[in-house]
Amino acid sequence: MDEKNMKMAIATFRFGVIAEFVTGVSLDRGEQALLLRQKCFRKYKIPYSTSTTITRSTIKKWISDYKAAGEKIEGLMPRTRKDKGHFRSLDEALQMAIKEILKEKIDRPLTGIALILELQHRKYLRPDEEINLSVLYRYLKKQRLLDNGNTNDRRSFEAPESNVLWQSDIMHGPQVIDHGKLKKSYLVAILDDYSRLIPHAEFYLSENVSTFKSCLKKAVESRGLPHKLYIDNGACYKSLNLEQVASCLKISIIHTPPYVPQGRGKIERWFRFIRDNFIAVCPPKLTLGELNERFKDWLISYHQRVHSVTGETPLDRYRSKMRCVRPAPRDLIDYFRMIDFRRVKKDRTFQLNGIVFEAPVRLIDKRIEVRFHQESIEDVEIFYNDLSYGKASILNKVVNYRISRTKIVSAIEESKIKPSELF
Repeated sequence: MDEKNMKMAIATFRFGVIAEFVTGVSLDRGEQALLLRQKCFRKYKIPYSTSTTITRSTIKKWISDYKAAGEKIEGLMPRTRKDKGHFRSLDEALQMAIKEILKEKIDRPLTGIALILELQHRKYLRPDEEINLSVLYRYLKKQRLLDNGNTNDRRSFEAPESNVLWQSDIMHGPQVIDHGKLKKSYLVAILDDYSRLIPHAEFYLSENVSTFKSCLKKAVESRGLPHKLYIDNGACYKSLNLEQVASCLKISIIHTPPYVPQGRGKIERWFRFIRDNFIAVCPPKLTLGELNERFKDWLISYHQRVHSVTGETPLDRYRSKMRCVRPAPRDLIDYFRMIDFRRVKKDRTFQLNGIVFEAPVRLIDKRIEVRFHQESIEDVEIFYNDLSYGKASILNKVVNYRISRTKIVSAIEESKIKPSELF
């Protein structure tokens, strides 16, 4: 992608974040503040950035930039520095001094280099000037002067009890027959960190948010609620809806740092075990249902087999420390609904996925929360200020017309007004 398209992609993303503030939607100050907090709370997949959150000041700056550009999307494009690649706070003399320091000892920390520069090379700095450590790091990295030794502290860890921490990941599985065609399968698995028990694992035909939510729901139904969920930064895990589901169930989500898969070492080793002991001996060209039936039987034997590290079977170890296991709520399926927000119009209607619904009269002009399952979009529950207002009904204009005529007739009969007097 060229630079112009890259900038436009970034500008388009930024406009999507600020759209509700700049497209003429009437919001009072309280609603604006609430909307701003919600946008700062959620996670994003930001183009060409490893960040996942946006600060309040950044959103306000984007709004200001958009308006200053005459409400044109070009105002949201990132500006390129003319001196990109140069280090304005490190002049040539300072750069030479840094190289001299590193000749003496290559593994000095950044703070040590900065201190030496400030003490021994003060003549290169203004009296009130300090070395910016982030600029110093970028300079050393660009000049390849950093120690390439991998000194990250990656310690082995283990949860203290069952259901304290669950790990999850996705593995590419064997091809299966689906409607006469061969398709790739994906194994979505969840592992209990303490016991190595598998609360649930299943082969699916896709790796997306819906399949992971399905796996998580079945895991919770089977083994209760975990306290923490340790997952990577894949597309199926970076979802606002998944964050909403987890927060409703009081599950804390921890994302593995990008490009550091070592944190999920237990489930990665379990996947290797699967490849060697299940997939390697599994007959080819099974249907997805046949593959999952065989895998379900295999999991039963796995849970009763002594683990080489713990010295216990996963099932016995899981049952030995269940103090932290929380039971699943009775209405668990409701926790896995999509959550969205809509404003109720003057005619007390709102639209969702192309369908027009009616809300109670008292919610006119209110910004409501709607919860629904993607596969049954017509079943929508309305919430306002954390209170449920029941299920929304699909707009039926014919019924509304009849209701209106009934009310007029009743009014005529009660007041004994002649119909001719109404016109």
